[in-house]
Amino acid sequence: MDNSVVEHNARFLKRYQLNVSTDDLKKALGSSHHLSPIMEGMMTTEILPSGMTLHMVDAKAKQDFGFEAEFSSNFKIALMFSGDMSFQFGEKKQSMEEKGKVAKIMNFNETELCSLDAKKGEHRKAMYLSVEPDWFEKYGVDSESVKQVLSNHLTLDNWELPDVLWLQSQQLLAQHDQSYVNKMAREGFALSLMSSWLDTLGTRERDVSRPESRRAYQFRELLSSETVLTMSLTDISNHLGMSSATLQRYANEHLGMSLTQYLRKCRLDLAKSALHRDGVSIMEAALLAGYNHSSNFTTAFKRQFGILPTAAYRL
Repeated sequence: MDNSVVEHNARFLKRYQLNVSTDDLKKALGSSHHLSPIMEGMMTTEILPSGMTLHMVDAKAKQDFGFEAEFSSNFKIALMFSGDMSFQFGEKKQSMEEKGKVAKIMNFNETELCSLDAKKGEHRKAMYLSVEPDWFEKYGVDSESVKQVLSNHLTLDNWELPDVLWLQSQQLLAQHDQSYVNKMAREGFALSLMSSWLDTLGTRERDVSRPESRRAYQFRELLSSETVLTMSLTDISNHLGMSSATLQRYANEHLGMSLTQYLRKCRLDLAKSALHRDGVSIMEAALLAGYNHSSNFTTAFKRQFGILPTAAYRL
């Protein structure tokens, strides 16, 4: 796969530049007067009948190279099957790596400079579905939730794919020829993928439109953040505008335990992770979990995990 193939597959790029090391350039010119292949494998970009663009890659870098480009406005759903990729948009650094059935939702609502580097031997297996910003309006799917996503520049959010779409995406990578049947399969997959993502936005929009559901949504959002670990029950009640009784009822309904039990468990989980990953002292772990005395922390830790805090270092 030479430079021209890489460039041909670079849709949504207004300007681009491939950088190859001086040593590799000298070797290539010293032999055939043509650059040696940059990547080995498959890389293809297809503009589908629906107006979406499907980019697929299953290739290994044959030499070190860098890539600099200017991205035009577009929205992407990115699936990474193997390998990882670190890149930079303007001053903002991002990374993508294989995380099972998790896709990345990316949006560029203005032109942005991008750069990335690849090392010899690195293998990347990925798929990207892209559309221009006006695609959603053109097909009548520009809901308020979609507009909210498109209003944010340089977003990079996770979305867990349904099992069937994850399996289909891997099958498409293995069947990338230009036969009519496989072209139809790629179009069908792209429509299903976009439709599934839009459904998740529709569900979220319906859930937060009802007062009771909105309150439950706010409750879940707060408890999924690390901020809640520093808050008292009174702080949480005031933040959510709930009475203590309502707050405890929500906790039992949505967590299956009291809020006090949930927060204690989360703080102990945090302390356990700090002991194992960061090697903090027992006293530091106790303070993370909200205990001023290491003896009380040790008792609670053993009750929760069945081991002493000192054993967490060896997990």
